[in-house]
Amino acid sequence: MLKGLSVHLLMVGANTDAHRSSLHAAQEKLKAAEVNVTASLEPGDAETVISRTVAQDGIDLLVVGAYGHSRVRQLIVGSTTTALIRTCLVPLLMFR
Repeated sequence: MLKGLSVHLLMVGANTDAHRSSLHAAQEKLKAAEVNVTASLEPGDAETVISRTVAQDGIDLLVVGAYGHSRVRQLIVGSTTTALIRTCLVPLLMFR
């Protein structure tokens, strides 16, 4: 599905061995599928970093994994996915 497209793979979180390893594994899977991919690991708040990256890099489509938290947590804190729907002005493709 992504063949021939440029993909920016972004992980937001602490620069740890586990995060670098996960990001590298995902990048290698995409490369094996002949996807043109660049990967980066950025510190900070996911909503802020992703929204900023989408705007700065001229991203045309945001693809995110959607997963649920408890109803109480969503009510009090909200979800990153919901925040991205509000803040990113590009189409958003969510998958479970």
